Amino acid sequence: MRSNTTSSLTLILVAVCLPVIIGFMWYRCVGCNGDGRESFGDKHEWSVLEVTVAGARKTAICAPEFTEEEGYRVVCLTGVTGGRVWVMLNPKSAPYYKQMPQSDYILTRKQFDLVVRVGHPISTVVECMSSHLQAP
Repeated sequence: MRSNTTSSLTLILVAVCLPVIIGFMWYRCVGCNGDGRESFGDKHEWSVLEVTVAGARKTAICAPEFTEEEGYRVVCLTGVTGGRVWVMLNPKSAPYYKQMPQSDYILTRKQFDLVVRVGHPISTVVECMSSHLQAP
């Protein structure tokens, strides 16, 4: 009789504990993104930025150009070498500043104010872009 009770108790513990353990493992793998660099959201945002860059004209620009792709706002700026630099203005996944290519750019105060007013960037993007302001 004791053997039946022990096996019933073991079966109940396994039936209750196993789903809890599996659920916890699933949450740790899928639910937590860490710093976001390998999250689904981060990879999707980089692919949106890549599609935007790939579809862009190769001509030089003289003012910031704004575009939207899948709900993400992107601005195109002039790099210091004259090429185009693309910055995602409203990323939802870490890292919260995404730029392609990784080259330098300089913004005038007027351009910076335009990007903030028209593009509505998140605060992290505003902080990063402010470090590219041209000295007065």
